Formats: sequence, structure tokens, C-alpha cells
Amino acid sequence: SHGAPGLPSAPEFELVTSAGDAVSKTTLRNRPALLVFWAPWCNVCRKELPELASFYQRDKPERLQVLSIGFADLRSNVEAFIKQRPDVFVFPTAYDEDRWVAQAFKVRVTPTYVVLDANGQIVMTHLGAGLLQNEEFRAFLSNLK
Repeated sequence: SHGAPGLPSAPEFELVTSAGDAVSKTTLRNRPALLVFWAPWCNVCRKELPELASFYQRDKPERLQVLSIGFADLRSNVEAFIKQRPDVFVFPTAYDEDRWVAQAFKVRVTPTYVVLDANGQIVMTHLGAGLLQNEEFRAFLSNLK
């Protein structure tokens, strides 16, 4: 089951969520996934994460897995940020130790959104605010229905 030709394959990665679950490229297979790279100090992230949470709960996109990845800060800061916002972190959330995963995905900006198809290929990347308004992302979502 190979995806569309010409799409880059996502790098292999493994993370452990705050709930203690192992997440990897392999566990995400067979369903598209949205990876959200964010940091506690990032003002755009603070504004966008609640919007993402309400999209996630309203749309209940069973067809789209969301994995939020806190990075570029101390583990304690990321974990405190998550604990203080149980209404925001309604999707699996992991801490990216030493930015291994961010570097593998060449992420340098917060927030960065990476969309993977069911074959683990990178469909699109969105930097900064406004993912939910991004035409390409909206088209991707409507194709999943």
C-alpha cells in the first residue's frame, strides 16, 4: 500500500504521550494524521491550540488522528502547560526530548502543522497561524469524509 508518487515519506519517530502511550510513525499508519509542533512560550500556539481543540471535538474527525508535540522548551514547562489546560489538550500530546522529532521533520517554527496521509507520507506542512483556514487543509479534510 504505497501512497501517491512524489510525496515525501515522513521520517521514523517514536514518542510517549502524557497518557503514557507510545506513538510512532507505525502506530499512526492506516489513518491520516495531523502533527502539531508547539511550545508553551509561543503566543500563536496559545491562541491556535484551543481552536484546534474545538475543531477536534466538534468535527470528531475519526478519520484524522491529531498528535500534539510540545518542543523547544523544558519538559517541566511543557508538562505544566498541558496540565493547566485539560480542555485544550483533548488529543494525544507528547514531549519531544531534545527536539529529535522536530529536527527529523525539519521543524523550525512554532507552530508547525504536518499532515500525513494513511501511508505515512507528508501531504502538506503549514507554518504559523491559520491552519483551519488553510484551503489545502480544508480540501484534504473534505476528501477524508
